[in-house]
Amino acid sequence: MDFPPLISSDLLAQAVDQLHDGITIADARQQDWPLIYVNAGFEKLSGYSAAELIGKPVRFLQGTDTDQAEIAVLRESLLTGVSCLVTLRNYRRDGTLFWNELSISPIRDKTGELTHFVGIQKDVTARVIQEQNLRQSNLHLHAALKQKSPPLPGISDRLHFDEQLTGMLQTAKRTHSLLSVLMVNPDQFKRFNERYGLAAGDACLRMVGDRIAKSFARNSDCVTRYNRDEFAIASMGDSAEGMKQHLTKLRDQIRALNIPHSDSPEGILTICIGGITLIPQRESTAEDLLQRAYAAVHQAGQRSHDCECLIS
Repeated sequence: MDFPPLISSDLLAQAVDQLHDGITIADARQQDWPLIYVNAGFEKLSGYSAAELIGKPVRFLQGTDTDQAEIAVLRESLLTGVSCLVTLRNYRRDGTLFWNELSISPIRDKTGELTHFVGIQKDVTARVIQEQNLRQSNLHLHAALKQKSPPLPGISDRLHFDEQLTGMLQTAKRTHSLLSVLMVNPDQFKRFNERYGLAAGDACLRMVGDRIAKSFARNSDCVTRYNRDEFAIASMGDSAEGMKQHLTKLRDQIRALNIPHSDSPEGILTICIGGITLIPQRESTAEDLLQRAYAAVHQAGQRSHDCECLIS
């Protein structure tokens, strides 16, 4: 590697050694991809010294815990020479478990031959525990919502939606794909319930939910009743412009239901949609995307009725 005049290889090595994240380099030309370099951050992360780690296979920290779905993703990336981002259960020298977010990238020589993999490894145990606790809380919330509101046809429950969104997020990170997370609110729905009653409100939500479910019915879509009168959507693959067109069509379909709403400026029920379409970053979480979609729908609702606010 050629370095700029002001950067020596020794300076670069010292800089990498100061990084908090673990940095590793594995030899792609040898069986099991043995480690040939680890920085001080990885020594601290793993509890092993560099002398103990050099020559060990990249799977060293997995121990006997090999029944993990993302290990197959990692192995496929190593075999095919492509980048990947996975989160694995790993074990330190003292046997303690930690969740390791591992990003690997291939390095090729001037002829294009694969020679090495560089890995960036981060302890994300606190984040994973937080997500696990959130899923447990969602289980309780799901049970409570199920008692209060009967399920809507074609609409996933919150638990399934959260699982699907987490899976979509991991896939989008790994494949650098677009992911949309959306919130849908019926306009002036509190007034709708006050004027027509809760039974009419539930019937209205079933009609709206049915229309949303039919509009987002691909395998790469998932819809849930997020709160009593809100719907959440996760969808992969569409560009921001394509999603905007899709949402405009959905608003037209809801208006076409002609659900009377005398407190609405148009005299019929309309909806407000907010959300985001993006290629998720490494640090993106499902909770963060939902919060941003929630903020977008409220921004749209404050601005007008029968509208959408899609941030890309």
